[in-house]
Amino acid sequence: MTIEIHPKIYVEGKNDLFALVELLIRNGIPYVNPFKSSPIELPEFKPCDGDEGVLNSVKLSIEFSKGRTVGFVIDADLSQPSRWKAISSRLENVGVEVPEKIPSNGFIGYSDEYQTKVGVWLMPDNQSSGALEDFLKKLIDDKDPLIEHAVNSTTEAKYLKARFSDSDIKKAELHTWLAWQKDPGCKYGIAINAEYFQHNSKLAKRFVNWFKKLYDIETE
Repeated sequence: MTIEIHPKIYVEGKNDLFALVELLIRNGIPYVNPFKSSPIELPEFKPCDGDEGVLNSVKLSIEFSKGRTVGFVIDADLSQPSRWKAISSRLENVGVEVPEKIPSNGFIGYSDEYQTKVGVWLMPDNQSSGALEDFLKKLIDDKDPLIEHAVNSTTEAKYLKARFSDSDIKKAELHTWLAWQKDPGCKYGIAINAEYFQHNSKLAKRFVNWFKKLYDIETE
């Protein structure tokens, strides 16, 4: 029987897991592979089956946390206010007081009922609608001319009957841009490790600082 010792952080899927772990590693947080071999103070990433999987994990994960910190990273998608309302209502059901609006630097609260510290980050930046791809796009150098070209090329491809759905346009734009890097078409986590994205941008630092504050992590 495996004894659960790590705190937890719930994300929508494996793309989120690998991208965020690599971002944290680039910022000096000592994750190692396999992730369960990482220091016990670092949370174990738990990929869920999309946004509904994260939402459905809130109640039980806090109830069974045994005092260990629990975090949730979820896409705001089409409506940031609606997403915050959905997750905050679930937090209130387990005794976490939440503000009307999520703070721009991410939410950190506490369940007195379960003696558990709880955090939420709404992708991309706690303020805008969007998803992981919007977060990563904001980590691209502002002076990079290829991202604008990728956006325009994706728009043209859609006009030419490209088969991706309207909801996947942001994903198509980012993958188009990744196709033009030194290692064409690599996955998000590998791209972060290869420094295609700016791991020390303002938004990246905001996420890392939320993560460190939530899990009481100190780095040099």
